[in-house]
Amino acid sequence: MLRRILAALVLACGVMLMPAAAPAKEPATFELSLEKAVEMAIANSKELQNAQYDIDRAWEVREKAADNVKYIPAGIISGDDAAKAAAAFTGLVQADLSWQAKKKAYEVTKDSVVMAVYKAYYNVLSAQENVRAKEATLKSAEWQRRIAADQLRLGMLSKSDFLTVSASIEQATKDLEAAKKALDDAYHQLNQLIGLWPEDRPVLTSRPKYEPLAVDSLDAAVERAVAESPTVWLAKSQVDYYKLRLDLYPFNTSSVSDPYDAWEIDVSKAEVSAASTEEQIRKQVRSIYYTAKQLEDSYAAVLQRLEVNREKLRVARLKFELGMATKADVLSAEAELAKTEKDLLDLVAQHEICVMLFAKPWVYSGGAGAGTSSGAGSFSGSSSQASR
Repeated sequence: MLRRILAALVLACGVMLMPAAAPAKEPATFELSLEKAVEMAIANSKELQNAQYDIDRAWEVREKAADNVKYIPAGIISGDDAAKAAAAFTGLVQADLSWQAKKKAYEVTKDSVVMAVYKAYYNVLSAQENVRAKEATLKSAEWQRRIAADQLRLGMLSKSDFLTVSASIEQATKDLEAAKKALDDAYHQLNQLIGLWPEDRPVLTSRPKYEPLAVDSLDAAVERAVAESPTVWLAKSQVDYYKLRLDLYPFNTSSVSDPYDAWEIDVSKAEVSAASTEEQIRKQVRSIYYTAKQLEDSYAAVLQRLEVNREKLRVARLKFELGMATKADVLSAEAELAKTEKDLLDLVAQHEICVMLFAKPWVYSGGAGAGTSSGAGSFSGSSSQASR
């Protein structure tokens, strides 16, 4: 009997000590502007943190390389001692360029984070508009089925035609479910960027802005983009490095296995690579420009369609109040207007992104991770001189 009492007490204590199940987290629904989302993403970005560490590390390497430089060689480099001095100096130049490249990579990564936030933020807005449009379509389809059901009952509609109307309900329902899932996915992407929980649903308060891309001279804008491109800077820096290394080529030493002609070829390859990089940027900027202009041409047409659909809805509502139109006519006009509003939002958002890319084309190829892959974050110059 005593054992049973003790066992019951132990069981009761165990139940009391068991941790309570964590309550489900309530989704956060605070207002969130685009500017605030950018600030949160920059503060939350692990890539930016690592990019800063890369800068700090590159500086330490540069300082170590500077300590190895005893004097700056000049003239013809001949003999082992001069070869070591030349290797130490070119090692410092290489380390310095790498440090500068890391700083540029940080800025590119930051630009990429900003671009990723704009895209994710606008994707949520687009997904919200899509859900609203699909809801309007489903509501219209449901009303059409009610009318079809009455017509079928009165013998004014065939069974096959009724089934066709009913099938539109099923499709509209599936489309709405897919739109809601896409909205959840869009929120998840945005929340991941800015450091929120996946279930949070901030209220987005900003909207994309339409401002035509004003360019006085496309050629001048292209060359300005080339001059400001971190990728082009890196390619030209590599040319300068290989030229310096060639100028300090050490003769009469066993510390270098490559012949002088091989180092000349390295210079030529770097020059070809730099020219190719410049040409790629030029093509990219022109492509972005023409895409923006095509969107501007489409903007006028979509805006006109929006005004037409607004007027159609206004007329449909007025006729409905006067008994000259049905509820189905109103719902159909509302669904068409919702689709057009989504089309306009998508176009304006895409145009704004194009304008941003035109100003900073080096983030064209990627999102938040584009910074380190753009070529601005590493310096690949190498030397076979005996610097160690």
